[in-house]
Amino acid sequence: MIYKTEEIRHWLALSSIPNIGIVGLLETASLLNTSLSAITSLHREQLLDLDWSSEQIACLSEPHPFTEVCKKWLNTEANRYIITYECDAYPEQLKAISQAPLILYVHGDYTLLKAPQLAVVGSRHPSVSGLNSTQKIVEQVSRRSSLAITSGLALGIDAQSHKVALASGAPSIAVLGNGIDVVYPKRHASLYKEMIEKGLLVSEFPPSVLPNPKLFPRRNRIISGLSLGTLVAEARIKSGSLVSAKYAMEQGREVFAIPGNIENPLAKGCHHLLKQGAKLVEDAQDIFDELNLYPAKLEQKQGTKKNANQCLASPSLLDSVKTASTCDASNASSDEMAISSEACTHNQVLAAIDFDVTPIDVIAKRSGKPISILLTELLEYELRGLVASTSEGYLKLRA
Repeated sequence: MIYKTEEIRHWLALSSIPNIGIVGLLETASLLNTSLSAITSLHREQLLDLDWSSEQIACLSEPHPFTEVCKKWLNTEANRYIITYECDAYPEQLKAISQAPLILYVHGDYTLLKAPQLAVVGSRHPSVSGLNSTQKIVEQVSRRSSLAITSGLALGIDAQSHKVALASGAPSIAVLGNGIDVVYPKRHASLYKEMIEKGLLVSEFPPSVLPNPKLFPRRNRIISGLSLGTLVAEARIKSGSLVSAKYAMEQGREVFAIPGNIENPLAKGCHHLLKQGAKLVEDAQDIFDELNLYPAKLEQKQGTKKNANQCLASPSLLDSVKTASTCDASNASSDEMAISSEACTHNQVLAAIDFDVTPIDVIAKRSGKPISILLTELLEYELRGLVASTSEGYLKLRA
């Protein structure tokens, strides 16, 4: 069935009922021996008998503000779909979690929803070693298996994961914490477009919904829920990446972590997970072993498009990753731009140094600064306790 405006409104109404999630809706449908989509047609008395409030019942008949927005979004461009919980295209892997989203807005190759997936998450402001480790593991997974790489399109590890997967010829899925048509962060506009062309964008939020920190944890449960396991590449103790790992554990999925230098605060989240029983990952084989996958024979469990109308609404990589230290001074005053430029320069140098010994020529190459200038700056950082010098180079002492 191809959803018409009225059908879209029904599903939006179900998704907006306060204090009744998917579990409550499924229970209601089961007790009344009906489908989810038919709940909007039930009599008021039937719902009152099930202890629905007047406010909840009213949501079923009130006009939903996103109805026309969704209709317009569907008809503007190809490969846009609304997939509901009752669709054949809705992934069973996601349906198995306790708080599965009622609606998925997708743009791209929707059959990837049913592909076996590995979630890769981590810091928005990763170290160079964290980016290198992510590139190594994702390349191995992408080239040796049929696993799709799923992440959140955020800065840092997320972007690195998507880019490496696509560059390796593997599919990648980005789960957004905002409306499906909103590019966030803005600097990922080209990556957003590439994901549509070669992978898939997914969101449970209707078009035009702006980014909000409160929405990101909801996004994280979908990232882990779609996947067989979640790999945490680099993360602080208090971070969204550990929220994703927590969801994965609660969902009965595997959790993997890449260890790091004990002095690196970005490694502490991974070390915490390892203490809790996460699988230590040094290369892709560690992941394959834990998931009991044989890469050469890994079957791609994708849905087919033959019944699409029954359930869909449709009308070097390291150098490309910008870390947290990148400054945006496009709208700043001249004084602010001068300060911002100086801060960027310092941060670029620090970002070029690992928590392991980094040779001076490597620092120069990464930062784009001549060694003669670097030596002066590095001496300043050493006096401030930010770095330490050795006979082989420099190592970062703290972030």
